[in-house]
Amino acid sequence: MAKGGLFLLSIGCLLLLFSANAKTGKYDILNMTTALFLIIVGTIIVFKEKKEKKKKNKKEKD
Repeated sequence: MAKGGLFLLSIGCLLLLFSANAKTGKYDILNMTTALFLIIVGTIIVFKEKKEKKKKNKKEKD
């Protein structure tokens, strides 16, 4: 699941990078909104998986 989160995070970063037009200096709001959504969801998935893994490792030590 963490791989899926990292994938969403990387796709979001690429969309954010390409949402700006260098020639005109304007942003495509739809691309930027989608990028920010993917970045937020990817980050949540990664941290959730990391937290579960830490809890599982702690349980195995006990």
